[in-house]
Amino acid sequence: MNTAGLKDIHGPVSVPGEWWWLWIVLFLLCVAGVIAAWYFFLRKSACTSIKLIVIPPWEKALAALSSLEMQAPYISGGVKQYYFQLSGIIRLYIEERFNIRAPEMTTEEFMDQARASTELSTQHRLFLDNFLNVSDMVKFARFEPVAQDMVDVLMAARIFVEGTRPLIENESFDNVKDIPV
Repeated sequence: MNTAGLKDIHGPVSVPGEWWWLWIVLFLLCVAGVIAAWYFFLRKSACTSIKLIVIPPWEKALAALSSLEMQAPYISGGVKQYYFQLSGIIRLYIEERFNIRAPEMTTEEFMDQARASTELSTQHRLFLDNFLNVSDMVKFARFEPVAQDMVDVLMAARIFVEGTRPLIENESFDNVKDIPV
């Protein structure tokens, strides 16, 4: 074996002293990462709340009835469209107020549910039965009520909503709820 061109192995090489700053930078980056992760997760878990004003169903219904009364002469579909909107307002009110899925039911299905409800009085059930039957006749059977009938049925709907409205002593604070975010 010819060993003329080979040199012996050198010992371990020491790391120069100028690299200490790299260790400090890496340590600071790790600390910053831990602080950022802690802040991010702490911020996510902190619960803030938003004040959400919940409009009661009777206020929505009364506002919709007033709006319908104002636009009644201008409804493009005439009497039929007027009764579609009026019965829609009452059905939506009943759904929100009494938790009866009124908009998705036929009149007969709805009246079966209304008869089973303990929250509706006999007078309210009779009004609903009459109101929905007349509405169905106008919407589907080409019944043409006179103008005074349209005014009367709107007034009766307003009286129904007012009559089924719960009595609240301190109403100003009952319609504000905290919603966690």
